[in-house]
Amino acid sequence: MRRVQVAAVLVLAALLGLIPLKAAAKSTAPPELSSIAYAVYDADYDFLILEKNAYQRRSIASITKVMTLLLAVELVEAGKIGLGDEVVVSARAASREGTQINLKAGDRLTVEELLYASALQSANDAAVALAEYVAGSEAEFAKLMNAKAQELGLQDTHYVDCTGLLSMGSNNYSTAYDQARLLKAALQHELMRTILRAPDFFLPSQNRKITNSHPLLDSPGVEGGKTGATTPAGHTLITSCVRHGRRLIAVVLGARTREIRNAENEALLEWAFANLRTLISKEEVQARLVVPDGVQHQIDAVLAQEYSVVVRDESDLEFSTEVELLPRLRAPIDAGDKVGELLVRRADGVTVRLDLLARQSTGLASWLRRLFNRLRLFFGRMGG
Repeated sequence: MRRVQVAAVLVLAALLGLIPLKAAAKSTAPPELSSIAYAVYDADYDFLILEKNAYQRRSIASITKVMTLLLAVELVEAGKIGLGDEVVVSARAASREGTQINLKAGDRLTVEELLYASALQSANDAAVALAEYVAGSEAEFAKLMNAKAQELGLQDTHYVDCTGLLSMGSNNYSTAYDQARLLKAALQHELMRTILRAPDFFLPSQNRKITNSHPLLDSPGVEGGKTGATTPAGHTLITSCVRHGRRLIAVVLGARTREIRNAENEALLEWAFANLRTLISKEEVQARLVVPDGVQHQIDAVLAQEYSVVVRDESDLEFSTEVELLPRLRAPIDAGDKVGELLVRRADGVTVRLDLLARQSTGLASWLRRLFNRLRLFFGRMGG
């Protein structure tokens, strides 16, 4: 990417901050919550919208299973294990306390069954059986979990088990911020999205149906997430929700009760989406490109997706923009092709990159027309 050349692109003044924005509707105050830690994370633009103790290391209970599921899903997608692979349950997995699907040593389940049982029912016995199948032991699987955490840049996360039963006292911890970023990464995988949003799943090995325990699954736009509860962690919940084309993730850690956890997680999402404002629409032209070799040698660059943010206060309405074009743009360019990016620099220091697309197609001019256009552009620069 490079900064645009003035001779090649005319950037519209409105997006350089020279024309004031239309006044946005007044935002409402964030909800007052009692949970020890929480966060609302903008998964599209990668920053925290609202938080309390979001960087504080804490026990997170069964939210831990998001990482367990992610590792297994990646292996399935890579063809290293199959959804139909048969797993023999060990005595160690069958004896894992907490939430279970009541596995017994010697039971045989598929990888798919273990994935859905771990996600929908938060079954600890299923999670351990899956971990042992993938890595040979839960301890070795925990090493894979920590390696993935490092790969994703989760600097305040460390795992010692695949279920979340162990606490900070056992060096098992994470943060609301890290878990929001982890769920964003997990949701890049279609299989993960399919599992987390499933309302139920039939377990052939047990001849019964299990249901999704996520309490907000029926709310508009909710993609799913993960619940958790232990004495050290309190009640925990993470939820991803997409409305108006925008994905936000809410995390609650350390709630006193299940009911408080559910209500506060929902309150965070409802507050955030109620205060979502469009600041730059897809219809606004961000730049005008001169493409000498095109039949149409001037085309407009527009956003692939509108720029919208959750407005907390007036500072969220303050931003500047800069256009960056892809290098060596030449005809033919088709309508909808990416031609660059719009950099939106917020007042809080966050920079958001948005794709710019061609609104029109250029076509490819004849060699004679291309020569004429280039000469006209050359002499135009000389005259300027």
